[in-house]
Amino acid sequence: MTAEERKIITIRGISMPVYERALRLARELGITIGELVNEALKRYITTLEAIHRAIESHLENLAKTGDVVIVSNIDYLKVRRKDLEAVPRKIVFKDIRELEFDEDVTEDLFNEKVYEIVRVDKVIVPKTLSTLLVASKCKLVHKITHKE
Repeated sequence: MTAEERKIITIRGISMPVYERALRLARELGITIGELVNEALKRYITTLEAIHRAIESHLENLAKTGDVVIVSNIDYLKVRRKDLEAVPRKIVFKDIRELEFDEDVTEDLFNEKVYEIVRVDKVIVPKTLSTLLVASKCKLVHKITHKE
């Protein structure tokens, strides 16, 4: 890497145990912490991009076959029983900030109608829905929580 490609950068919020492990590994490998972090970030970004492409390809194939309906790019969505029943196919929910299932959504209906939940920040479910059932349909979801 040339001098023009390098810049001093401060990254806040690094966990001390993670930093110490990285520092120890860099020393063992005989490289700087900057070189280790650069390599780690490159590999992590490449992996995330590959996962993103694979998910998009998978969803495109599902949409082409007409097996699913894709609901996406919404800030907040509350889904009721009658909403799920109105859609004739399984549903993929993707790229939604907050997805909430109403109290009237049963496990049977959820299992029958929800194909996948992809790249959703927060999924809120009634206490009557199994967390593991919901999680089994999730990919890249940050948080699953029950209504209070």
